[in-house]
Amino acid sequence: MKQYVVYNHKTRKDLLLLVVQSDLLSSLSTRLVAPLIKRTDFGVPVSRLNPVFTISHDAGDDVYVMDTANLAALSCERLGTRVDDLASEGIEILNAIDFLLCGF
Repeated sequence: MKQYVVYNHKTRKDLLLLVVQSDLLSSLSTRLVAPLIKRTDFGVPVSRLNPVFTISHDAGDDVYVMDTANLAALSCERLGTRVDDLASEGIEILNAIDFLLCGF
C-alpha cells in the first residue's frame, strides 16, 4: 500500500482513500489516509488545503477533493482495491498536509 495510491474502502465502496503515509513505514499495520470526496458533494474547497484531482476508476473519470482536515489512521485491512495512483501530484498533496499542520 504505497504512498499516494488511491484505494476503495473495503466495506464502503463509495469512499475513496488516499494513502499519504511514507513508504518507509510500510511495516506498520496502519496507514495514514485522506478521504477523497466527490467534488459535487464537497462544497467549496479551500485553496492549498483541499487539492482537486481527477480519479480514473471503473466507472470512468470523476473529480474528487482531498479532505485534508479529516486525515485518519486506518488498519491496512480496511483498504480495499487499488483505484488510481496520484504520485505525480505528491508535492500538492504534501503542501496541503503542511498547510493543515503548519498554516503555510
